[in-house]
Amino acid sequence: MNYIKHQTNVFALMDQIPSLKPYHICLYLVLFRMWNTNRFKNPISITRKETMKLARIGSPNTYVQALKDLQHHKFIRYDPSFDPNKGSEVYLYTFDTATCTPPVSKMIPSINYTNNKQTNTLYKEENFSISNSKKELNMKSTSSVEHHKSKCSPGGAAQRAEGVIPPLQHIKIYFHEKGHPESEAQRFFNYYESNGWLIGGKTPMKDWKAAARNWMLNIKKFEQKASDTRKKQFQKSVIEQSRDAKSKHLTSENPPSVLRPTSPQPSSSNYDEPL
Repeated sequence: MNYIKHQTNVFALMDQIPSLKPYHICLYLVLFRMWNTNRFKNPISITRKETMKLARIGSPNTYVQALKDLQHHKFIRYDPSFDPNKGSEVYLYTFDTATCTPPVSKMIPSINYTNNKQTNTLYKEENFSISNSKKELNMKSTSSVEHHKSKCSPGGAAQRAEGVIPPLQHIKIYFHEKGHPESEAQRFFNYYESNGWLIGGKTPMKDWKAAARNWMLNIKKFEQKASDTRKKQFQKSVIEQSRDAKSKHLTSENPPSVLRPTSPQPSSSNYDEPL
């Protein structure tokens, strides 16, 4: 069996099915790995615990649904077993023959291939110019170093290119597999997007799934802290209101004294003296 041609045709077919998710591809690759270990003989026997672990799928419902989807799109045949002592059987269809080969469109050259081609062309052209070669190389090396520094800065484009910073949809899928709502995934994404995907505000993130698992472990702690903060604010507002009420009550009981004009004391200058 030509497994390279088989995988090429399978991936081409998967590209034409928009409903397939990353976990579908991961699960199929795990099944193909088991099939390869079995020397491409059908059927293969699988267990849910082992297959979920290899495919990095955390939810049993997602696992079963992915198997059914792969069967629906004619990639495998899934025969579930309800006997705990016997695994389920999976038949993988072959796609390495000419009759099963789907029409694969010509792929557009990647940006790496284009950049390498342009670099080689420039290098050949620079070999013909001797007088200004040193100046051009110095300028290019300086710009490349600055460009590399800008890409390697925390939260920069290099992290996204390497897959360190995932899209929001991937985070929602991962939180859903772990049994958490999408709102919690949105909070996780907003928090790290705002601080440049730094751990502790200093260290660039290397594994977003590990950070997500820590976030899930601390959800109850976050909720307790928020509840304590609300209680403190409520108690503070109650104390302030009671102080204001006491001050108003004291003011009403002891009104401020009103100063009244006093008449001058009688003196001899106020009467006519006899001549």
